[in-house]
Amino acid sequence: MLRRTWAPAAGLAIALCVGIATAEEITVIALPVALNPQDPERTTVGALEYRGGLRLASGNAAFGGISGLRVSADGTHLLAITDRAAWFQSQLVYRDGLLVGMANADIAPIRDASGRPLVPPRSDAESFVRVPGGLIAGYERAHRLVHYEVDAEGRPLPNGAYMLKTPPQLQNAPNNGGLEAMTVLADGRLLAITEELETGDGFAGWIIAGDTFEPLSYVAMAGFNPTDATTLPNGDVLVLERRFTLFERVGRIVRIRAADIRPGARLMGAEVARIAPPLQTDNFEGIDAVPDPQGGIRLFLASDDNFGPLQRTLLLQFWMPADL
Repeated sequence: MLRRTWAPAAGLAIALCVGIATAEEITVIALPVALNPQDPERTTVGALEYRGGLRLASGNAAFGGISGLRVSADGTHLLAITDRAAWFQSQLVYRDGLLVGMANADIAPIRDASGRPLVPPRSDAESFVRVPGGLIAGYERAHRLVHYEVDAEGRPLPNGAYMLKTPPQLQNAPNNGGLEAMTVLADGRLLAITEELETGDGFAGWIIAGDTFEPLSYVAMAGFNPTDATTLPNGDVLVLERRFTLFERVGRIVRIRAADIRPGARLMGAEVARIAPPLQTDNFEGIDAVPDPQGGIRLFLASDDNFGPLQRTLLLQFWMPADL
């Protein structure tokens, strides 16, 4: 069913190259960070338990700008997309269940049909999800969805990608306010929410199945914008909201019940946690969740440093109960 759902419409197949075959190995410095630098013994925020985190840096100029991430089911492998159209991959290192490091990192540009790396305005990748046999990435500025094929290990292939149809209303989104939050629902449909395209008192979103786009709206907390989403094993969805100004960097995680996600819905989640100073916080744009073999959910958050010296790339791991 999913293969039919994501098959390209006639005339829409456009050859692209992901370029992971030309991935460059890079050195990433991963420094463990406390949840609260002022109180290193603190390990809880809201309903979450902190399970270790990292501040990431690299001398490679292509590293940074992480706008979405997906973690393997066993928690050992990270795949991220950046807002300069690159795939970043690494192994995650643990000690006694705590995230303490990173190894075997590489990065590769996403390329156009001519084999050249994507350049503005088509390079602003902001979100992606895994679907059977591939990945779907959302882009801003040149608003679009692109499907990328993957190999048996889930790594993007160097070719074999195509454009997907998108809701016509998406083209009304602000340049920097397109498809920031995406997740695959339990039934295989795609939930996509824009960062800044307003509809009523919320942000425009859709439940997408092939060429069918069923609208809904997402109501964020005042001053916040949705930046990513992930689906839990029971079908509920966690949405990451971000408030980022010159003076504030706050992340907020809310939970939407599966039964509430339907066409025409006005989605409002219940807050799970709010990450604000003095806790480790920055421009949070990526979230993913995987089951914990010991029970509950392992949750990963990543921040986008916008390739600037005043922001940081953080990767934080939390644990949360399966049912709140």
